[in-house]
Formats: sequence, structure tokens, C-alpha cells
Amino acid sequence: MSATRRARSATRSLRCVLTLMKTRLARAAAESGSFWSAFIVDSLVFCIQAAVFWVIYLNVDDIGGWDKWRSVFFVGTFTLVDGLYMSLYFFGLLGMPEAISSGRLDLYLTKPFDPLLHLAFERFNPGSLFLSLPALTLVVASTAALGYRPGPLEIALYLGAVALMLLLMFDLMVLMRLPAFRLKRLGAFNAAESALVEFAFRVPGSAYQGTLKLVFRVILPYGLIAAFPTEAFFGSAGLGGWAAALGVVAAFTALTRLAWKRGLAAYESTGS
Repeated sequence: MSATRRARSATRSLRCVLTLMKTRLARAAAESGSFWSAFIVDSLVFCIQAAVFWVIYLNVDDIGGWDKWRSVFFVGTFTLVDGLYMSLYFFGLLGMPEAISSGRLDLYLTKPFDPLLHLAFERFNPGSLFLSLPALTLVVASTAALGYRPGPLEIALYLGAVALMLLLMFDLMVLMRLPAFRLKRLGAFNAAESALVEFAFRVPGSAYQGTLKLVFRVILPYGLIAAFPTEAFFGSAGLGGWAAALGVVAAFTALTRLAWKRGLAAYESTGS
């Protein structure tokens, strides 16, 4: 495919994604009860997670060199990423196994739009987007408590790292659901994903050392999700940290696209 055709395809996909999001926003406005219930539930989960870290730091001064406020920044960052991916593609990707098993995937394959992106963004949930507000409050408050004054570069690096982690979470969610092309039940994969996300939420990046660092920042890189943006913001990531994070995300993105294509090759629609 030429560069021009790739650019046109990317532009078309972006327009389609924006259209799906606008449609979901209009529906959310008509169903305000569902909209606010999602926000309340997500905010409650956020408060519980923040309370867990607060209790931990009543008994210790730091974890792996991170003091209380840097860990509060870490919690705010994880919550920010969590709110963004839950609003953008979380609920759409949750429906991927059902779309494959029921044959609903046929509908996406016949449209001139990337079927994976269509599946991912068709259930855009604006209620979860508001979780970003308390998350940003934690980020700003912890930065002020540390007396740290970031410049435009630090802010840009932080936002870039958050965007990179959103792409990584997309890849990880897709990979956890691609076995639906061959398996009927994915309960074990869903349980494993929930456990890994919860574990990554509760363990600051500074706590990973040796083999744990290899496992949770490369092989199962859930430990990067909040730790890397935190490190990028405070300048501890360095060129090596950025190179490693970019390499991990690039590898998982390539793996996701390859596995998706192989899954489609093995897919048998309900009309087959």
C-alpha cells in the first residue's frame, strides 16, 4: 500500500471513529441515568484505590524511593489512563468475543472501515471520561505538594507518555480477547487481565526490580501504564526509559495487528 493510500485510510478511520463517538454522546445525552451511574461507580473505585495508598503510607515513608506524594501522582496517572481508556475503547473491546462467537463481526468486515477500530470505539462511554477530573486533581495536588514546577517540556512528555500507554492498553486488551477466534470461554483470560491491572495499580514502578521488572515492564507490561508517565514527568525515565517504552509498545502493536489478521484468517462467519 502506498503512503498516499495509507494516509487516506488513516484519515477515513479517524473520521469514522469521531462519528461513532458523536453518536454515543448523543445517546448518552438521552440516557442521563446511565451516564451519571457510570461516573459515580468509576469515582467510587478511584476513591477506594486512593484510600489504599493512603493507608499504606501511614505505615511506611517510601516505597522503592517514591514518597507519599509521588505515589499519589502515580495513582492520579493510573486513574487518568483508566478513565480515558474506559471512555474510549474499553466497553467496545469487551464485546469482541461476543461479536466473534455470534457472527456479528460479519457486519464490520463488510464496511469500508477498520473492523477492529469499529468494534473498539462503537461503545464510547462519556461517563467514564469525567473520571479524568479527580485524576488530574491528584496529579496537580501532588505536584504542588512536592514543590515541583514542571515546564512545557515536562508537561508535553507526560501527555505523550499517557497517549503511548493508552495505545499499549489497547494492544493488551485486544490480545486478551483474540483467543475468542478459537476458544468458546475466555473467563480465565478476563480474570488474569483484571488481576494484572489491579496489581499494576497498587505497585509503584520503583518497586519493580530484577526479574519482576522484566516481567511487568516488558513481557506483561502492565507495570508501565502509570509508572512510565510518572517517570517521564519527573525526568527519571531518560532516553533509555523512552527507548524501552517505545520498543515495548511498538512490539505489542505489531503483535496485535499480526494476531488480529491471523484471527480473521481463521474466522468462520455464521453464514459459512
